Amino acid sequence: MSNDLQEIKKRILEDDGVRALLEAMECSYIEKKNNRYEAQLPLKFDSPNKRSVQVYLNESLSSRIRTLGESDIDIYGLVSYIVHELYTEEERQKNLFKAKRWICDTLGYTDYSNQSYSPKPVMEHLKWLKDVKRQRKRKRELSHLENQIYDESILSQYIMYPHQKYLEEGINYETQLEFQVGYDLKSQRIIFPIHNRFGEIVSIKGRTIYEDYEQRDIYKFMYLYNFNKMIELFNFHRAAYYILEKKEIIIYEGEKTAMISSQWGYRNCVSISGDDLSEWQVKMIKEMGNDIQVVIAMDKDKSVESIKKQAAKFGKTRSVFALWDKDNLFADRDSPCDRGEAVFAELYNDYRFRVQT
Repeated sequence: MSNDLQEIKKRILEDDGVRALLEAMECSYIEKKNNRYEAQLPLKFDSPNKRSVQVYLNESLSSRIRTLGESDIDIYGLVSYIVHELYTEEERQKNLFKAKRWICDTLGYTDYSNQSYSPKPVMEHLKWLKDVKRQRKRKRELSHLENQIYDESILSQYIMYPHQKYLEEGINYETQLEFQVGYDLKSQRIIFPIHNRFGEIVSIKGRTIYEDYEQRDIYKFMYLYNFNKMIELFNFHRAAYYILEKKEIIIYEGEKTAMISSQWGYRNCVSISGDDLSEWQVKMIKEMGNDIQVVIAMDKDKSVESIKKQAAKFGKTRSVFALWDKDNLFADRDSPCDRGEAVFAELYNDYRFRVQT
């Protein structure tokens, strides 16, 4: 079957069939970029990110789901995840034939598909039961997920010194040492470890040094060791003491923002490594205590509606605030720390608004 799989990928590229597949998966906001298609996850995943799903137009049709930490799958893995709701690599491998059949039936590739795929009909008045079952299944999956733990010696393969590029972007020498910033000669990326809540390494994230990464057809960021970022909060193990001390947690999108924030003394911060809080991440924060205020500090390009959606995940009994740039202190897509310490302090002190959920 392996030859068929590659031939089908080749035919998908020739027919420009990626859009049709994304539409059939019930993705929305489908848009073709230079070297890939981008789209929003189906409604059942409750993700507002319009660029979460990415399918690259290469021979492998390599794919990723940015908000869910899936960065090492292809078009078959994407179908298994979205259509068949299989969240582990082992399950997706076992599902390979079914994913192939779904793609062939969707695109009309009858010469590759010996058996048509037809979902079982669901009686309309029982549809809500299917939705409940799906949510329970996802929660069961989440409750048993654990990322692989790597020994600190894994960092010995990298050049563990601060990088000039990060110095130029405002992360000083001491902060880079604290966050264990280094450099990977093999992938030519600035790297830093990702830890779980106990401070154990579960992955290494790499950031390309090339500004023309799209033209080079490479990721700006990538995880050198695959893991599930839905169940982790970057910097949580460092920030936990400060969160409890200040009775407040600041939630950023990117890891670099958490580094700079910590450098400026706002150490009660975490990053969700995306723009959509998972139910597991919310649970981790809630477990800190009901008296912990939540401050959502998303990038400039997020709408009021998307911030309210994140805030609503904490329920109605907790104080949730947002840092909202109502006077346009920041440029489009800026993070809260991109304009320097003084501007961030103004945002933090004067532009904090209670989110009504």
